[in-house]
Amino acid sequence: MGRISDEDVARVRDATDLIALVSESLVLKKKGRLFWGNCPFHGEKTPSFKIDPASQLWHCFGCGLGGDAFGYMMRAENLEFPDAVRRLADRARIEIVEEGGTGVPAGRKERLIAACDAAAEYFHKNLTTGKSPGAMQAREYLKKRGFGSDVAKRWRLGYAPNGRDEVTKALVTQGFTRDELVEANISLAVENGGFKDRFYNRIMFPIADLHGRTIAFGGRVVGAGEPKYLNSQETPIFHKSANMYGIDRARNEIVTSGTAAVVEGYTDVIALAEAGLGFAVATLGTSLTERHVKLLGRFAKKVVYLFDGDEAGIRAANRAGEFIDWSVTPEAGAARVELGVSVIPDGLDPADFVVARGVDEMRALIDGAQPLLRFVVDQRLSAHDLGTPEGKSAALHDAVQPLAVLKGSILAQEYASYLANRLLTPVEVVQRAMAHTRTAPVRPPASRETRDADANVAPKAQPPIDDQQSRAEWEFVKTVAQAPRMRDEARELLSEEFVLDAERRRLLEYVLDSGQLSGRALYEAVAARDRNLAESLSGWLVDAPDVEQIEYAFREIAVRLKDLALERLILSKKAGLRALDAARDRETYDGLFREIADLQRRRSELRNATVNPSDVKAE
Repeated sequence: MGRISDEDVARVRDATDLIALVSESLVLKKKGRLFWGNCPFHGEKTPSFKIDPASQLWHCFGCGLGGDAFGYMMRAENLEFPDAVRRLADRARIEIVEEGGTGVPAGRKERLIAACDAAAEYFHKNLTTGKSPGAMQAREYLKKRGFGSDVAKRWRLGYAPNGRDEVTKALVTQGFTRDELVEANISLAVENGGFKDRFYNRIMFPIADLHGRTIAFGGRVVGAGEPKYLNSQETPIFHKSANMYGIDRARNEIVTSGTAAVVEGYTDVIALAEAGLGFAVATLGTSLTERHVKLLGRFAKKVVYLFDGDEAGIRAANRAGEFIDWSVTPEAGAARVELGVSVIPDGLDPADFVVARGVDEMRALIDGAQPLLRFVVDQRLSAHDLGTPEGKSAALHDAVQPLAVLKGSILAQEYASYLANRLLTPVEVVQRAMAHTRTAPVRPPASRETRDADANVAPKAQPPIDDQQSRAEWEFVKTVAQAPRMRDEARELLSEEFVLDAERRRLLEYVLDSGQLSGRALYEAVAARDRNLAESLSGWLVDAPDVEQIEYAFREIAVRLKDLALERLILSKKAGLRALDAARDRETYDGLFREIADLQRRRSELRNATVNPSDVKAE
């Protein structure tokens, strides 16, 4: 899809009243200048969800979520930022034009979706009422797989006839142009200006987007023929690496259960859903991609890859290990996604397994999934002869690769110990190998469409920050966001020794770069650079105290940060002093001792002084 212009985003934002939007699904009550309600994103009986009509921002003081109208739509319907803009544009009856790439005007996309929907209806009618030998053979095949007419109706299965241009002609009579059918990949242009059907003599599986709109097809040949499965090619409305079969039907159950099961075939999805496991989805003729993982991570806390036990299935499971990132670690908090893998035994595929063994055994297989990271590490170790020094060395190099992106995490430490035990080597050897393993550099986001996804990359390991320092840093950033008049003073205080955490330092820099902006304008300025960081602002901006309170708090916090910075410097120099020999390094020792004494004097003066701007200037 193309990029939505900043102008169109602004038009949609200005046309959306947050109070009216939220009131469509939530009861709000006005208290003072704010509107309150029970948060729709976590269970609560006492309202902690607030909306500021002036800034058009919301924040839940229970679960900590917040943002603007786009952020609310993203959370409420599990959408990415561009889809949230499109949804609100439809609500406001604003037509947006998407620029660049393969993007086409929204009206054009609706025509392509309508063409796909008409084709799906044609295929379905052909399957259910067709009298041709091919249609009867298709029905017989589905019946043998346990998919009778009721299943075909629920999943809108179809049959593409072998008339070569029968579908094209039928859709043209419904008002679609041949160019539209070619663009939707329903038809193909041939020599001499003719057209033919893309699919023929195949059982058809309609592929829908998140909202249930038909955007593409998968077709299985009836009888002999190659390829066995044929999928739609890339189109302006369909991207194999971003869409998954069954996601529109499975998303609610995925959210409810917290689990998504990824399989490899259309019939696997249908078989599991019909057996009561409605949280299954399938990739579309391609390997699992990073975009698939991010898509599922929006709905699920646990993603289990169900792979056939053959060689191809094992390779697919190993490829899935490429998408292990910081989101699998405990440090990811609410954004954590557990990745697991289960290999179907006895060479069965998921559909055959659930028929042969029953739904309870399939559920047990999913529930008992092995952590993907453990699976990948074990697979890499098994590829080497651990009985030889050369084999151990190669195994170590291979097995630390997927751990490198998790450096600094508890998970990486645990797996370092696991590898050390498997290789019968000191854990320090594994840790050194991990430290020296280079990871692929993270590319900066190229556009707003990729910004939200790219914001989830693994953060670098941070220096230890105690609770006191962390609280002071957050309070400092908060007061700077709430009090534009203090930003010039805050800029002088911004240094490595004051704010240690990289995320808080980046947020503070974004706020300072915004000049004197406040409220909604400040939120939008920060969101344009990092929407995840902007969410931190919502609670501060929705329910800010008066200016005098903020400015007093700012000076108190600045003094506290200065005090903590001096304390760290004193401890660092004391450590250096202990490393010296007082007799041999007399001059250096005396100089360092005087520096420590001066720092302690300054710290004492800072604590005893009356707070004013000159007390807290950076030195």
